[in-house]
Amino acid sequence: MSCILRVWGHFDVAAFLAGTNLTPHHVWREGEPEPSPSGSRITRDSGLLLAASPADFCQPEQQIEDVIAFLQTHHASLLTLNELLTATDPEWDHTYAELDFGIEDRVGTLNEWGREIAHQGDRFPPILIRLAGQLGLGLTVSRYPRTPPEDGEA
Repeated sequence: MSCILRVWGHFDVAAFLAGTNLTPHHVWREGEPEPSPSGSRITRDSGLLLAASPADFCQPEQQIEDVIAFLQTHHASLLTLNELLTATDPEWDHTYAELDFGIEDRVGTLNEWGREIAHQGDRFPPILIRLAGQLGLGLTVSRYPRTPPEDGEA
């Protein structure tokens, strides 16, 4: 999955999720051991990760479309989440919610006109910025190295 909604802070994750139809792929709770080889650290906050778009790293436009639909579909639940986070931590100290768009690095590849891409710029449309802002969500772009095509693929 390429766009992840990542949330962490001081809130009751289970209580929040019980009132939604959101299905996270990872949840952690304050005070529980962190999943680590040593298992000796205790988590200092609670949080969740869930897919906001399943589109590939090479499909940033599709990720944006998917995320807009996701935010519109789950607007009420995400508004409740924002209220929970700010109620327990009005200064947002150690609390955060962000949409992390994972995209492939296109620098050095050829564009649709056969020219090498010298710099990469990705933009978010105003509707996405507006929806994210209403819900207290930050926007992050994580760039990943391009995976070369397998032999025989175009």
